[in-house]
Amino acid sequence: MSTIKLLGTGCPSPSHIRFGPSTLVKVQNSNYLFDAGSGVTQRLNESGIKSSEIDLLFITHIHSDHIVDIYQLYISGWHQGREEPFKIVGPSGIREFFESQLKSFKRELEGRKKWEARPNENGLLYEIYEVDRDYVYEDNFAQVSPFEVDHKPVEPAYGYKIEFNEGGRNKKIVISGDTRKCNNLIEQSFKADALVHEVFIGLDFDGKRMTKKTLENIADYHTFPKEVGEVAKEALVEKLILTHFVPPVFDEKKLKADVEEVYKGEIVIGKDLLSIEI
Repeated sequence: MSTIKLLGTGCPSPSHIRFGPSTLVKVQNSNYLFDAGSGVTQRLNESGIKSSEIDLLFITHIHSDHIVDIYQLYISGWHQGREEPFKIVGPSGIREFFESQLKSFKRELEGRKKWEARPNENGLLYEIYEVDRDYVYEDNFAQVSPFEVDHKPVEPAYGYKIEFNEGGRNKKIVISGDTRKCNNLIEQSFKADALVHEVFIGLDFDGKRMTKKTLENIADYHTFPKEVGEVAKEALVEKLILTHFVPPVFDEKKLKADVEEVYKGEIVIGKDLLSIEI
């Protein structure tokens, strides 16, 4: 049985309950990781999964909360015995970002390589695929396709569609990434077995750290609870899994009730380390 594991369900706000956004999709023997928010390697460790066991890292967009622990994932995978190159699939700009991290850590890493004398130096190689809407990744287990979502002014921003056959049945899992309600997401999610979707619940105004425009703009490029329900309803998805909660602490019963006003299917209020069989 394939599984979705929510490693981190939080947002940029630090939370010891909800770590940074990251979702693991396991299809047979392949581990596909979507985003690398803060604490992703710790959550993998809690799940009994080594960083070295991640086959590919897919990045939805270049916002700090989704990419902050890429280097930690890279280096910890080498420490844990990865022998193959570290693989990243993501939007334009992800190569520059990752290589700038490598440049920053170059002196430290070269010293560590010489002193620690690990046998798996190939594990420090890397492959980066900057993708567009026509890109498709395919292996023996699944096909993963990016598609554009609306997180403007952040461009490009992608969701991902994972398609595979299990037990003679075609299955589809969709990761929304960060987005407003948009038609392309609805189309790509049509009749999905599971849609993993972000949700913006609301922020209280705090004049010490935000302006009225701050609130307006943050809300404007995310999806409100009833809008998430509309997406799931219009796409006829079987299961709606909510994640990337803004803020990380909220009234879970009210959120579920708000979504249920529109969408009558199964709703999962995500929590860190929650596993869902698909």
